[in-house]
Amino acid sequence: MSILFIQNWDIIQGKEDEYAHYISEVYLPEITSMGFIPVGAFYVEVGFGPRMLAINTANDLEDLSKMVGSQKFKEMTVDLKRLVYNYRRTVLEPTGAVKRGKYTVQKGVWKLNQYYDIRPGMKKAYADYIIQEHLPVLEKIDYLEVTGGWNTVYGGFSEIIAELTFKDPVDIGRLLNNEDFRRITLKLKNEFAYNYMSRILRCTERFDEPRWFRL
Repeated sequence: MSILFIQNWDIIQGKEDEYAHYISEVYLPEITSMGFIPVGAFYVEVGFGPRMLAINTANDLEDLSKMVGSQKFKEMTVDLKRLVYNYRRTVLEPTGAVKRGKYTVQKGVWKLNQYYDIRPGMKKAYADYIIQEHLPVLEKIDYLEVTGGWNTVYGGFSEIIAELTFKDPVDIGRLLNNEDFRRITLKLKNEFAYNYMSRILRCTERFDEPRWFRL
């Protein structure tokens, strides 16, 4: 399973065109040549910021550490920060609860991500609940994909991120009104989690275009 490296930021007002050129013509080709595997970018439609998310993968934490620690990446980050603010970065590793291979490019999709911390002393009970009750309910809903469950290794907003993927944003509304989903989410918040937040993310067209995957 892939290690995720997520960068968050907001674009400085008035620098949108310069930002778009830099991302497409410089940043994406450079990080790809360094060994990062870009798998998508998203805009936060509903929920807390920063609004832009750039998602890359690495084979393992050792490879990621070498790439992020390189002088080239540091220089690129300085250049990026001339165009953005609220810059944050997060490293995620899979929880193991969701059986999935490598995290691949996802185009034209929407996400409902849940963020939370596990209550003290409840890790074992939480893990049992996710495997025995929570995931089986989600896996029966045919208009979503349980894309991943992630532990935060570095940075971020919370200890756990649960990632659900949709082809149509209308289906996110269907899920939020689904009685089974409401029931398992209420139990999650009441018994196992705290600092619960969620966001709805839209895949951006910039990362939808296939050109930079061929670089």
